[in-house]
This record gives sequence, structure tokens and C-alpha cells, in this order.
Amino acid sequence: MHRRAFSELRSWTILDRRRGRRDAPVALSPAQARAAARLERERTVQFARGYIVYSILMVIGVLAMSLRNDLPQFGAIAGVAIVVLALAFVLSYLAPLLLAGIIVLLVNVSLPILLTLAFSKEASFDLLLLGVGLALFVLLFDESLYLKIGFMFLICGAFVVLQIVPVGHPEALGVDMARLEIASFACNMLTVATGMIAVLVLQLRFAATRRILEGVARFGELQAATDPLTGLVNRRPVYDQLERLAREGRASYAIAVLDLDNFKDVNDSFGHECGDAAISLVADVLADSFREEDIVSRWGGDEFVVVIPRVLTVEVPQVLERVRRQVAAAELACKGRGTSLTVSIGAAHGRPGRTPDDCFAAADHALYRAKQEGRDRVVLVDDYAPVEPDSKHADDAR
Repeated sequence: MHRRAFSELRSWTILDRRRGRRDAPVALSPAQARAAARLERERTVQFARGYIVYSILMVIGVLAMSLRNDLPQFGAIAGVAIVVLALAFVLSYLAPLLLAGIIVLLVNVSLPILLTLAFSKEASFDLLLLGVGLALFVLLFDESLYLKIGFMFLICGAFVVLQIVPVGHPEALGVDMARLEIASFACNMLTVATGMIAVLVLQLRFAATRRILEGVARFGELQAATDPLTGLVNRRPVYDQLERLAREGRASYAIAVLDLDNFKDVNDSFGHECGDAAISLVADVLADSFREEDIVSRWGGDEFVVVIPRVLTVEVPQVLERVRRQVAAAELACKGRGTSLTVSIGAAHGRPGRTPDDCFAAADHALYRAKQEGRDRVVLVDDYAPVEPDSKHADDAR
């Protein structure tokens, strides 16, 4: 993986750990969010096709019942319904799901109405409309809300009418009542199964949509807290960490401030493109030198800030000295020529009774001393009330 990309991903991991969000949603870029949305739509289409197959199996059951009870007229209706549903299944591959979904819904609404009018409400065929009402949100998930509302009124209206209008008697058709009771039981089970499956599919789809939205929001959050050039975090996470340290009263931490030496000369001699490459090189060294829980930040320009929680006093100079040596050993190629870089580093340790802001000020003062003492060095101070250097002299030192 490209080092800059690795640095960026590492910074995002730091943010998640810093905020205690180990279960934070995966950040999704706009392109990733669009791809995830397309995948979820395709899954919904697959669920819809499964419902069409499920509907065909139900109508086959009606056909078997009709033939067993010597009711050829209903057998013919069931046969036509099976053919129409099969065509809708094929159509789902050739055209948008909307057309196939409407056909399936119309068939699944019409068949319970016909069966209820022919037999009786005792067979519970009208209850199948409740399952169809839930299934329409699977078949038409991405379609207009008004279309869904229209089908809801159609299904609810049909169910209400069936409860009011007189219906036929199964005795007149010569249907055995024992078999009718079996059909009623089957209808009840199918209604419950259809409703539960539809709710499950909708829950999965809503959960996926929520993950996508949270992923996009997380991406925006991370982008706002990430420096675009280096992939390191910017000032915001550092301020958050300092506030957290102050709130928790921790003392076992350190703050380091780093600055490239003679950075203006690099820009003047080789151009700003080379200056950006120099900053990226230092950022890569920093990203590889600290733990995940450490906050490595590009503070601005050629300055970096590192907040190191839970660290021993003897460990800090060793780590910072290693960083200094690695930067000094690296060679930066600019316009066909190689040039070397050095950094000055100032650091301070946390102490009981001292605020993180005081520690930060001490580290910044240590950086000023490193510049004054000849650059390319690490200076640690424990003075938490540093004398503020004259701003003009401080700028000249850097």
C-alpha cells in the first residue's frame, strides 16, 4: 500500500481509538457509498425475485387444491396466474423492477379476492392480503412513496370490502369442509410467514442504508480532521486529546513539537512541490514511529505536534531521537538533485498539577531552544512556565 495511504488509514484508526469508538462505522467515500447503495439495490431485487418465486409456489398450491376438489374454473384462474407471475419473474431481468413488481402485486391482490368471494371468509384467503401489503415495500422499495400509498389503499380497501360484502358458500361448490379447514390453516401460516419475511428484508435494507449513511458521515468527519497532504490528523484531534487529558487528570504523557529546519530554503531553492514532498517524508517517518494511540498531527506549515499518552519519561527522548536520525538519514530527491532534511524537536512531560496547555507551551519553548542551540536536535524541558521568546527572534530561529 502507498505510504501516504497507509498513513491516512492509520490516522483514521487513531481517531476511532481516541474517541473510544471501536465499533465506529466504516468510513465510506462518495464512490464507495454509491457502490454500496448499488449492491443493496441489487440485493433488494434478489429478494423481490424470491418473493415472485414464493408467489408462484403459493398459486401452485391453489391450483392443486382446485384440481383436488374438482373445481376446473379455479384451476384455470390459478394456471393463468402462474403464467403471469412467471412472465413477471423473467421481466425482472429485462426491465426495471417496477413493472414486474406491479404485475405481481396485482396478481397477488386479485387472487385472494376471487377465492374469498367464491368460498367464504372462513377459509381465511382474505388474510393473504395482509402479507401482500407488507411485501409491496419489498417489491417497490425504491419507488415513489405515492405509488406505495396507492397500493396500500387498494389492499386495505379490498380487505375491508371483503369483510362487508356477502361471499359464496363452499357447500355450494361441493368443497369438503375438512379440506377447507386445512386451507384456512395454510393461509394463516402463509400470511404470518410472508409478513415476517417481508419485515426481515425491510430491516436488513434499512440497516444497510443506515450503515451507508453513517459511513458517509464518518468519512466527512475524518476528512474534516485529516490533513489532505500528509494524511495525518490536523489540530482538532490534538485539542480534543488535550481536553481529555485535562479532564482525566492524567500525568503520564508527553507532548512533542517538531519543525523542519531551514524549510524556507527548500521552498526557495526547489519550489513548493519539493517542499510538499519534504513535509510528506517527515509525516511518513512520524506515522511509522509512534503507536496507534499516539496522536500525530500536522500542526500547520512545516510544524508537527505529537501527543503521547501513557509513556514513561525515559522512553520519550529515545523515540524522538530515533525520529530525528531517520529524517536526517533520508534523502529527498528534488528536480534531479538529492537534498537532506533535518528537524528540530522540542518536548515536555506531563506532571501532576500541571495542565496539558502548560505542557504544550513548555514543548514549544523547547523547540525554540533547539533552534537556538543549532537545530537538528531534541530538547526536553520540564519548565512549565517558560519565558515567552520575542516573536521576531523566534521566527528567525525557525
